[in-house]
Amino acid sequence: MIARSICRAVAHTRRGFATAAASAQHPNTDELRLTFASPDTAFYNNDVVKQVDVPTLAGVVGVLANHVPTIGVLKPGVVSVIDLQGFFFEKFFVSSGTMSMNIDGTCQVLAEEVVRVDDIDQAAARAELEAAQRASVEGSDLSKAEAQIRAEV
Repeated sequence: MIARSICRAVAHTRRGFATAAASAQHPNTDELRLTFASPDTAFYNNDVVKQVDVPTLAGVVGVLANHVPTIGVLKPGVVSVIDLQGFFFEKFFVSSGTMSMNIDGTCQVLAEEVVRVDDIDQAAARAELEAAQRASVEGSDLSKAEAQIRAEV
């Protein structure tokens, strides 16, 4: 009984010290510092932003300053970055990757492939989507499945 009480007190003390040390090391978590990169380009490098919306397998995650630490796997979709004043939206299409929000107020979004939404040829994308949708109803089961994946991405 006494041993159990001592263990609880020691474990609680450790948690308290770890929290105090983390707070001392990272006092300014009122900012969201974003690093957003692909293997060949860094779009944001520890830049202060207001918000970033990230498509993950669990759904779209909206990250603001003081967000709870978390990690996620990116799914194909649009990453939206909102500047500090909340007026400028920059949108990027990502294929896959990871995101992590850390206790120190930093967020890393690392994607395998990134394209600015403004750089996408909408007519070509629409034609590819229509071709994939047509192919998803014709042919073998394998070709239908491949066409459905093309249409989703």
